[in-house]
Amino acid sequence: MKISIIGPGFMSIPPIGWGAVESLIWDYSENLKKYGHDIQIVNKTDPQEIINLVNFFNPDFVHLQYDDYAYLMKHFQCENKAITTHYAYTDQYEKHPEYHQILNSITTGDFYIFCLSEKIKNTYLKLGVANKRLFITPNGARNDLFIFKEKPLFLDKSIYLAKITDRKRQHIYQNINHLHFAGNKDDSRFDFNRENYLGEWSKDILYQNLTNYPNLVLLSDGEADPLVTKEALIAGLGLVISECSTANLDLSLPFIDVIPESKINDIDYVESIIINNRNKSLTMRKEIKKYGQTNFSWTILIDKYLKTIENLK
Repeated sequence: MKISIIGPGFMSIPPIGWGAVESLIWDYSENLKKYGHDIQIVNKTDPQEIINLVNFFNPDFVHLQYDDYAYLMKHFQCENKAITTHYAYTDQYEKHPEYHQILNSITTGDFYIFCLSEKIKNTYLKLGVANKRLFITPNGARNDLFIFKEKPLFLDKSIYLAKITDRKRQHIYQNINHLHFAGNKDDSRFDFNRENYLGEWSKDILYQNLTNYPNLVLLSDGEADPLVTKEALIAGLGLVISECSTANLDLSLPFIDVIPESKINDIDYVESIIINNRNKSLTMRKEIKKYGQTNFSWTILIDKYLKTIENLK
């Protein structure tokens, strides 16, 4: 099968460091190639160039991975095409009018919508999109690349791994001294000179170092299906996450703790949950890894992805 995957065009694929969408596109490509499929990655910013490249390739399936280019879908000469919406506030679109025009291009289109979670699917149903256009295709993680250690290096530390932004809310928690932060700089309220800031991790550092922590913290105010939670599980880490960061996770598991939005600014409460989760997770490393691999490894999800595409025909 010939498959075109379209990215935003602003960063390299694969990315050197930060770039969740770019990482996902690369992972799709690498895993689909293992099955013998012919993959084209189009990662440009010029609309006409994108259209020309895709149509010249003449794919059997087009997968757009950037919401802003939804208006281009009608120009692709391919019967089967879909978009994955990565916008962090899709389920909170009422609060974000800047997204409404893009959302309208998606809801009124003649293409399929690959939803990263049930929550996103329900959002589109609420907007009047026909159920037959909607499929759930969650994010996967590279179980073949992440190192796993039964005993992490930093027994008394936790990691907050994400681009340092207002949406990720790291600045609220920087005074928790046993919490390390890694990510590229995009929030002036965060003190990048503090010892608990580790800088931006390259992919190689990520694959090697994530397992050195007992648990991961992600307390964003908006997420679609955060890749980092799946990566953390595969590396053996427990999770302390916000309500919007729970996509596709089994919240009954003892190594996953959700901070209620009403408690998100209660530093003492958040810190106590992080410490408690850390202690639990240290005793469950193999179980955490098994859960991550069983549910979020690309080996599992690519099979489901291909079956979804086949069902479109």
